[in-house]
Amino acid sequence: MDISKKLRKLIAEGYQLTPDAYSFLVSLDNSDLIIEKILSTEIDKVILSLEDIKQIQVKDEEQVSIKDVKQESKMKKDEKTSKTSSDNEVQQKTKNKEKSTIISSKKEKIAADLQVIQHLDTRKNPATAQSFSSYFESRFDLISGFFTRRKDITNRVSTNHLDAKASKDKVSLLAMVSSKQKTRKGNIILEIEDKHGSITGIIMNSNIDLVQKAEFILEDSVLCFLGKWNKEILNVNDVLWPDIPFNHKPNKSAEAVLALFISDIHVGSKHFAGELFLRLIKFINGQLESEKHNQIGENIKYLFVGGDVVDGVGVYPGQADDLLLENIQLQYLLAAEYFEQIRSDVEIVIIPGNHDAARSAEPQTPIQKEFAPELHGLDNVHLLGSPAYLKAHNVEILMSHGNSIMDINAAIPAIHHETSMPAMVEMLKNRHLVPIYGRRTPIAPEPVDQLVITKIPDIFHTGHTHIAGDETYKGVTLINSGTFQYQTSYQKSMNINPTTGKTYLINLKNLQRTIIDFNEIS
Repeated sequence: MDISKKLRKLIAEGYQLTPDAYSFLVSLDNSDLIIEKILSTEIDKVILSLEDIKQIQVKDEEQVSIKDVKQESKMKKDEKTSKTSSDNEVQQKTKNKEKSTIISSKKEKIAADLQVIQHLDTRKNPATAQSFSSYFESRFDLISGFFTRRKDITNRVSTNHLDAKASKDKVSLLAMVSSKQKTRKGNIILEIEDKHGSITGIIMNSNIDLVQKAEFILEDSVLCFLGKWNKEILNVNDVLWPDIPFNHKPNKSAEAVLALFISDIHVGSKHFAGELFLRLIKFINGQLESEKHNQIGENIKYLFVGGDVVDGVGVYPGQADDLLLENIQLQYLLAAEYFEQIRSDVEIVIIPGNHDAARSAEPQTPIQKEFAPELHGLDNVHLLGSPAYLKAHNVEILMSHGNSIMDINAAIPAIHHETSMPAMVEMLKNRHLVPIYGRRTPIAPEPVDQLVITKIPDIFHTGHTHIAGDETYKGVTLINSGTFQYQTSYQKSMNINPTTGKTYLINLKNLQRTIIDFNEIS
């Protein structure tokens, strides 16, 4: 279904249509005339229903005035600029899809330097007992490799050689955690295993520092246990994580290049902050009232989207009450119209989230073309799986929607849950994006565990929680890029207060990060 130039202009002006209004409007022969009436009349409503469209249709010579919801006044100030940019669009189509012709006015534009290093593009393995066994063997081998290169680990043994050790010999054992329990006396009991067998480890309550450290031990993580073997039990004296080296130095770009990081847009939701997302588009295109922000926006070369482009359907109980568009294809169609307005020299990288039309299990496949053909048709949009590992102007970026953040928070009561940063740090420490199996985040048994963080990123980008946050951990820039959805009733019941409209801008030359809050610019 093609959308006319004037319908795109209607969306650009900040209006949204209910599903029945959208279907009715595109079916009319004179839809362009009705849209022109809406654009040329003082209408104070943002969301137009089928009844609204029919009222406008019959009032050929009457002044249209629909006053139910007050449209943000600042959007009116941008009317002239937005209309001018829409009128200047070139009507050249490629594969039945118009390409955005909004180009930066700068005389010298920086060429893109984007390389996709790793992402899952197809489903490779059926879920069988054998495939899961192979998957966990892959996880064990990959993470064990991080320890074998360390010089501070000595006397390493495997479980099948422990009995050959003398009583109370000091040993180092690389093992996966099967279970962790705390006794009434405060001792920590661990069931750990390698490829050769399983044993029991114990952390005594007298070792207060290690007991506190053990709070961060996650089931299914691969760790190094240091201790003394006493016949059938390993008395654990210390635990080492694969982690990131202290001497990690991040890569940087040779030239000043800006990248904007966003996530959780949720197009199709009644709570979608469309007016803020339009400001983002105008920011990138240099069409805001603020010349200062225009100059910044025109230097943006990359837009990284961390998942949940649309709200989807059937994601959570009662979601239908929160939807403006109940058809996911229409959600993606509208999303494509938004992204198409961004100047075409900006490289847009999109990974899926749990609301998107992609495999729900991690690693996620890219957003499916059958649900989002218009999005796939945009030349400057790169639809990748999650996680995705990229290099942009020499800076290595790891993108993951962050589905496991909630699982990690629930497993470690000691960490702060206000932001995603502590959970993201634990992912890096464990060198795994979904360290716990069997919780809320499903894992697909791929032959090679692509959730292992094999390469240390310079930037680690997540979404999912709707709460913006940032931190630097051992040279790695961590960001969660918030959301473009206002608080839903479900979030209110869970006491989640989203940071709607807050995003992160990073200069790839020095990795300096800046919060761009679209609530505060116009």
